Amino acid sequence: MEELSVKVSFSETDGKNVAIINLPDKFQFLSSAVVNGGFTVSDTVVILQVHKNYSSEKPEEDLFEVYRKLKLKNNAIGFMTASNIKKVLTVSTKKVNNVKAISIATAGTSNAAFAGENPNTQTNDLNNKIGTINIISILNVPLQKTGLTNAVMTITEAKTAALWDHGIEATGTTSDAVAIATPIGDGYKYAGTATDVGIAIAKSVREAVFNSIRKAGDKPCPKDFLTVLGEKGISIKDMWEAAKELYVPHPRWDLKVLKKMFIRSLRTLQKDINVNAMILAAALLEEAGVKNKLYGLSAEEFMKDPVHLLTDEILGMALAEYIAGTKGLFEYVRYDTNKPGIIRELGPFLDDIVASLIGSIMSKIYSKLLEENI
Repeated sequence: MEELSVKVSFSETDGKNVAIINLPDKFQFLSSAVVNGGFTVSDTVVILQVHKNYSSEKPEEDLFEVYRKLKLKNNAIGFMTASNIKKVLTVSTKKVNNVKAISIATAGTSNAAFAGENPNTQTNDLNNKIGTINIISILNVPLQKTGLTNAVMTITEAKTAALWDHGIEATGTTSDAVAIATPIGDGYKYAGTATDVGIAIAKSVREAVFNSIRKAGDKPCPKDFLTVLGEKGISIKDMWEAAKELYVPHPRWDLKVLKKMFIRSLRTLQKDINVNAMILAAALLEEAGVKNKLYGLSAEEFMKDPVHLLTDEILGMALAEYIAGTKGLFEYVRYDTNKPGIIRELGPFLDDIVASLIGSIMSKIYSKLLEENI
């Protein structure tokens, strides 16, 4: 087992910051780097900081130009990021028995996403680099090609764990890159999370990525209940249409005025921490039920909204009473019983909380209009 140390230095060319990572000898790499990716051998890794609006059809040429100006070898592994590398670059070293892992990360999470879901904006491998998470993990022990591939999986899992440690609900960003480097030679076949190699990698990567995100200041913004409901396919328009279905026309009330009052009430409640907390709780419980995470109630039973599931009604009652008092409770029951519009399409927790929100708002509107007409 070899001792391991790497040298990280910073340089600059044409106003661009460059991080240079020097290894003690030639190492074997498996990477998704912009330059010299795949299986290769090198003793140098370069991370070039580019402008946040950087776009190029041939980023390799830009990196090789940097190599030329800084007199670096053409076989250096080359990465790019729009993050401030002097600020966010983080090194973490972990040792498990005889295995030592040094992981280096530069992280930005502005375009974080779940794998398999469409990103919010169109991105590709060359654009929107500001959200890139670059990870280079270096070991003191050799790995077989199988182990190198296994290590990439472990690095990715540890990266996702670091994102979740920050409350960032994503598996990565749309432009992440990774490298695993080991001494040349035949070595370990496996590097999964149950092995000394995998544990050392995972611990160092998780810490490096976590601290890099912290340095970048990329904290997730809490979402208000209208955003939470909107992500579930429940728009303000949907809620108004449902509210309108159970409205009994009054000769002195203008429906357009009622709509404005309804939307204004939603916007006012949007700022209320208690309303946000109760609706978020319902949304999270809905997700838990669908994912079979509610103890004592299978996902199949949950979707049938069984009579012994009372928490959805309790949350609905609490919200209605908070917004409109006892009168709000009556309107909540009316909307929950009849399930107009979007409400009939929702699951056990969401139908109750949305019925409560709509019913209590309408109750307050009726009370206000009746008082004004007296």
